[in-house]
Amino acid sequence: MVRVRVDIYKIMVVAFCVTAVWDVILRWFSEEKLKFMGIEKLSWVVALRPYFEHHTVLSAAAIAGVVGAGTSVLIKKITPESVSESNLLYLIWVAFVSAVVGIPMRYSGMFPYLKRYYYDPLPITTIFSDALSGVIVALTMMYIRSTLLVTASILYLAFINVNRSLIV
Repeated sequence: MVRVRVDIYKIMVVAFCVTAVWDVILRWFSEEKLKFMGIEKLSWVVALRPYFEHHTVLSAAAIAGVVGAGTSVLIKKITPESVSESNLLYLIWVAFVSAVVGIPMRYSGMFPYLKRYYYDPLPITTIFSDALSGVIVALTMMYIRSTLLVTASILYLAFINVNRSLIV
């Protein structure tokens, strides 16, 4: 039981950081400080410009981080085992859950500027952009996990080789 909690907290911390960093990047796109493949011209990215004007970089990133951490825990808790066995199915599941999480964000009253500048003007588009945001965070977390596993494996093999050379 304790192991599960530790894993959840690790997921929360990583998801918070990853989501916050992507929020800063999204801000740069909306302010046209970062331009790549026309992302800065997408309607939902442009719509976020006034939202970011109402928040400091830190406050907007913190809001996004908290939502990302909460969503990641929800995804971890409700993902069927059969879905987690396939990366593609898992990403589709993440997209679905992320889109659904956007619904209470829109109507709860907890995010008034997000509602005013993002959800209200783009009622349908935001379902897809929320889903895409979840997938981007999930892909980033999958990349981090695989990179850490490879790095840990390399370090372990190096450690074994060092120990063998000391014995001989």
